[in-house]
Amino acid sequence: MMRLHKNKKGFTLVEIIVVLVILAILAAAAIPTMLGFVNDAKAKANIAEARACYIAAQMIATETIAAQATPTGTTVTNTQIKAVTGDEIKGTVEEITVGADGKVPSLVYNAEDGTKITITPGGTATVE
Repeated sequence: MMRLHKNKKGFTLVEIIVVLVILAILAAAAIPTMLGFVNDAKAKANIAEARACYIAAQMIATETIAAQATPTGTTVTNTQIKAVTGDEIKGTVEEITVGADGKVPSLVYNAEDGTKITITPGGTATVE
């Protein structure tokens, strides 16, 4: 006669299903949180690009004004900014008129995702 082994080692199907259900619940709670981090990172990247554009615009304005007698009527375009930043900027910048003091009063940056960011002197960012 054959002997049956009653001391089998391993997990039962019910135990494995319980573990999978627990993992699914944890994943359902964690995924929305992770998506929030991704959105925050994208927003911060857009602000960083807008600030880089502002610095480039101020540099262009300073160079242009140094070559001219008066800053009145000096404008900075998106094409000029992309040339200075090496075309790494993904969004677009609205045309800027330089102030009488030779400074860029503000810059409006339109990100690829449709976000509109306004940068003012001092680097303050307003997101719309």
